Formats: sequence, structure tokens, C-alpha cells
Amino acid sequence: MDKFVLSVIGKDKPGILARISTILFQFGCNIEDVSQTILQTEFASIFIVHNPRGCALDEMDQALNHVLGGMELSAHLRPMTAQQTEQAADTEHEPFVITTKGPDQPGTISAVTTAIASLLCNVVHFRAIITKEDNVDAMIMIFEVDVPKNVDHRTLRQVMVEVCAGYGLDASVQHRDIFETIHRV
Repeated sequence: MDKFVLSVIGKDKPGILARISTILFQFGCNIEDVSQTILQTEFASIFIVHNPRGCALDEMDQALNHVLGGMELSAHLRPMTAQQTEQAADTEHEPFVITTKGPDQPGTISAVTTAIASLLCNVVHFRAIITKEDNVDAMIMIFEVDVPKNVDHRTLRQVMVEVCAGYGLDASVQHRDIFETIHRV
């Protein structure tokens, strides 16, 4: 397979994506997909990279870590197998957004993600935001979830409401199209 996964983490600063993309370009690679975020002061990204020349991953790893190490970042590369790309395309699912709001307490993320996984749903994007309300820490969680077509939507809602209630969380489950329509600015 001529694709690999690259993950990069470390201290955020200007120029990270420029350095990464330049090194990959020098090896003749093409970035096919990327997601990156900043959490407080930390940079995190994951890339799916096409490697048409079949350059050795250990050479690219050395080049990336040589440059990025001086920027307080580290890179990790691993091959992507054909089976991984086929599995992603084979699954029939619908996109949903699950949101929760309530007190910030240990175990809430574990409980909610365990409930999502129990229905064989896949979290494709997750964001947790801590806010202060009346001098109490509150957490808002937003999950973008691929729900298999054979999962009943009422069951999904019921499971989420029951699990979240045990932690004092309000829960909402909406098809992504409805969520986006409602939240359009």
C-alpha cells in the first residue's frame, strides 16, 4: 500500500504545517487528508499521506523528527493497509451529532463513549469544552458519530439520555443534517 498515517504532537507555534508539508513534498508525497487542532498550548494533527514513490518511512520519520524535534514536536509514521481503507468505505452509516451539557466530573467521558461504542457507533470527531457557570465547572461535549443503519435512532437516544442522566448531563441526539440546519448562523 502506498499510503501512511502521520501523527504529530507537541508545543504549538507558527509554521508547523508549513514545515511538515514541505518535508512531505520533498519526498514526493501528497497529503490526502488532515485534521489538526490546538488544545490549550498543544498542537495535535493526523495526516493520511500518499507515497507514490514508495519512499522509506524510516527516512521520512528521521527527516520529520530532525526538523520537528527542534520545534518541541514529535512525529510518528505507520503504514496504512489496504484493508483499513476498504473497511472505511464498506460500512453503511448515518451521521449524527450527540451533545451533552452538565457538571464536569470524572468518568463522564468514559460513560458516554462506552454507551456510544455499545451500539457499534463510531466517534469521528469529539470536542469537550469546560466552562464556568455560577462558579461551578461545567462541561459541554460534542460528538460527531457514524451510526450504523441497523441501529434504531430511538434506541440511540434512549441509551444516551439514560447514561447521561446518571451523571447529571442533559443529552441531545440529532441527525447531522438537522443539527447543522438548526445551528446555521
